[in-house]
Amino acid sequence: MNLPTSVIQSVRDNCPTLLIDSPLATAEISLFGGHVLSFKPTSDNRERLWVSPSAIFDAHTAIRGGIPICWPWFGPHSSPGYSAHGYVRNQLWQVNSISDIQGTVTVTLTPTSATGEGLDGTPAVELIIAISHQLTLTLTTINAGNAPFEYTAALHSYFDIDSIDDTEISGVSGEYLDKTRAGQRLCTPEPYHFSEETDRVHLCTAKQVTIHCHQKDTVVISEGHDSLVIWNPWKDKAKALKDMSDNGYQTMVCVETAVTQGKTLQPGERHQLVQVIR
Repeated sequence: MNLPTSVIQSVRDNCPTLLIDSPLATAEISLFGGHVLSFKPTSDNRERLWVSPSAIFDAHTAIRGGIPICWPWFGPHSSPGYSAHGYVRNQLWQVNSISDIQGTVTVTLTPTSATGEGLDGTPAVELIIAISHQLTLTLTTINAGNAPFEYTAALHSYFDIDSIDDTEISGVSGEYLDKTRAGQRLCTPEPYHFSEETDRVHLCTAKQVTIHCHQKDTVVISEGHDSLVIWNPWKDKAKALKDMSDNGYQTMVCVETAVTQGKTLQPGERHQLVQVIR
């Protein structure tokens, strides 16, 4: 495949990557997991994504940080014996096409296999990553079989912040399911600050959420979702994670565009989960 001059093939440890350097932005994509690792618009050259300095790039272990693709289930499987967040984030993804049109670099990827144990059905999945003054991910799920199937998914984005103590989220409202309190249903706090482990499934289809920290705002726009997941492991869980430093929780927060309540696709039907980062 002929690559545009703005795209270079590279390797991070054992993970093949694509490095993008265009007039509008720089970015890095790991082909292991179809995983965006970095996005910096040239307008301010500020990194939007957080990757753990202790992340493992062995092409076997899910990468801590960036934008993991959780598919065809989010969180734990309903049956024991399956890895959390599905099976495509632990696969090598194939490059179907790359283009650079007036500074917008578009990369289309598909996993090695969209079928696997834990999902009954015949799915196909495609990820389109568009890098310009903003980063746009479009995860398309297609029912290529003759029977319906149900799935969940998330674009599990880790965002870089200066300090979790000084971070505020705006644009989220309504009720959420608190996974740190056995799924208790609670009301979204206002103002939305962080002072403890946070693992919340917001039953909210708000289109735009903003992460505020030290006068640096990151905007997250979502489409095709039924919920927004907000996560920070806080002190004890960060210490327990082998691929996060003890204080890693202080400089990251996850705001995830997600389908957590289940999406059923009929034969021939498709669904797009979209996240835009500015």
